[in-house]
Amino acid sequence: MTGRVRRHATAPRWLWIPAVLAVAFLLVPIIGMVTRIDLGHLGEVIAAPESQLAMGLSLLTSTISAFVSVVLGFPLGYLLATTTFHGQRLVRTLILLPLVLPPVVSGLALLYTWGRSAYLGSLLTEAGLGLAYTTAAVVVAQIFVSLPFMVMSVETAVAARGQRYEIAAAELGATPMRVFFTVTLPMLRAGIVTGAVLCFARSLGEFGATLTFAGSLSGVTRTMPLQIYLVRESDPQSAIALSLLLVVTALIIIVLAYRSPHAPRLRRFAPRASTPGASGAAIARTGAPASAPADTEVAAPLAAQGESLAVHSSAGDGVRDSVGAGRLSLSARLPARGLDVALDVPAGQTTALIGRNGAGKSSLFQIITGALPAESGALRLGDRTIFDIDAGQWPPIHARGVVHLAQNPLLFPHLSVLDNVAFGLRAHGHRSADARAAAQAMLDRLGVGYCSDRRPEEVSGGQGARIALARALVIDPTLLLLDEPLAALDVDVKLSTRAVLADVLRGRSALLITHDAADVAALSRGLVLIDAGRARVVEADGVAGPGIDDDFVRSFRATTRTRLGGEADERETPAFASRSEPE
Repeated sequence: MTGRVRRHATAPRWLWIPAVLAVAFLLVPIIGMVTRIDLGHLGEVIAAPESQLAMGLSLLTSTISAFVSVVLGFPLGYLLATTTFHGQRLVRTLILLPLVLPPVVSGLALLYTWGRSAYLGSLLTEAGLGLAYTTAAVVVAQIFVSLPFMVMSVETAVAARGQRYEIAAAELGATPMRVFFTVTLPMLRAGIVTGAVLCFARSLGEFGATLTFAGSLSGVTRTMPLQIYLVRESDPQSAIALSLLLVVTALIIIVLAYRSPHAPRLRRFAPRASTPGASGAAIARTGAPASAPADTEVAAPLAAQGESLAVHSSAGDGVRDSVGAGRLSLSARLPARGLDVALDVPAGQTTALIGRNGAGKSSLFQIITGALPAESGALRLGDRTIFDIDAGQWPPIHARGVVHLAQNPLLFPHLSVLDNVAFGLRAHGHRSADARAAAQAMLDRLGVGYCSDRRPEEVSGGQGARIALARALVIDPTLLLLDEPLAALDVDVKLSTRAVLADVLRGRSALLITHDAADVAALSRGLVLIDAGRARVVEADGVAGPGIDDDFVRSFRATTRTRLGGEADERETPAFASRSEPE
């Protein structure tokens, strides 16, 4: 008989002591109140007209307050997390101030600003919009004390996630408006739900600011907390019963909110079940079932879907035909990062960028995509200018036609694999059905068409790399940037994915950052050394450049020759096999 296997505990056991004390500190007072309830008196108190009026008013005003807090607090929290502006710290301090102010002080602040005798309040009163001692005053008081919870929830969620997915969507051609509604909002649903629940709960329990600013008028401003306070002295049993009703209502709202499909989940980390069937071993090794070939050919490619499905560049001017025989000319200067690059290599091929860590390779890619502004520079591909800072041309990310693939495929978690790949085509105006058909064709070509109905978390690392590649290639980008796209894969998956890359990159303009000599040998026709923010062409179009007295380059070449001496996989393209060492 086998015993139950225990999961490894990462937390020290002594943490349970203060944790249990914290739960007891919060739970015991509630239990103490419940034990004092007269059950025979409970129904009569809850059914009383005054109680129903107060409860209804509390639910109504709290719902309105939570909605307004979301509408106002989400943009503010998002901007605080994603932008920098003068006075930002002051703004954040003022936002958090209501959290630490006594509620009565908050009420006085509202009263002497919007009250009938205040300047702004008198203007509203003269216009027939007076706030003080009205139901609207209750809502204003609740928003004042609950809005910071929404701002904090959104700012924390955005800061923790970063903006990598938004940049990835922009590189696929999505405008800022489209990115906001199709990527940002769906991915922040959990933070929005959390903030809304906190705002509702805080509004439901608001007392001091409401009493000071709105007063206590039955059916108008007397919310449930005020009703409890009113009957506390004359009828303690009624106050306890009403308090229980308020607690139960708050618990129901919280439970329902956190059970919604968009609420944040608490997931236990446990081994995932293995894929049933005989193909399980193949999936574990290659990221594809045994029945799925590594590189499936598409009998009827995108053109079969109609001319409207012809692969488009994100710039819309046509790409490979106009630049395939041209040059890729890049210059970029950013003194803050020690970057001063100038290089000229053939277009229509993959050029590898090598160099030590910190040499400036990733910063150069950020400048090319537009995520990092340079002080000066230009990028021309064939007869097209991507950007020219001196000429005032610095287009936004979505208008460049440049897609960046890194180690993390950055698949949008709220979309299926198929919709991820179709995202770029949809951003360029293709109909949903046509975009999905083209996306499926590209997935089939890269050998991962069987994953189209899965979610990103349900695919392996090798599958994710190919799916991200399909998402980039389906829009036929002007320039493809590959930042160590295979570094996070295991050996077997890396070999098969490298073979797929070698096939689909043929004839495309691409720049590849890698520390793996096998990637250079299999994928590139040119080699550029980035050293201390400077670029030197080592080899271009398979021809060795002038000798470079650099230990890093000599070591890299030696490693490449070793890999090509018999250890390289037969599927790799020996791009360096015929290259000679410069004199």
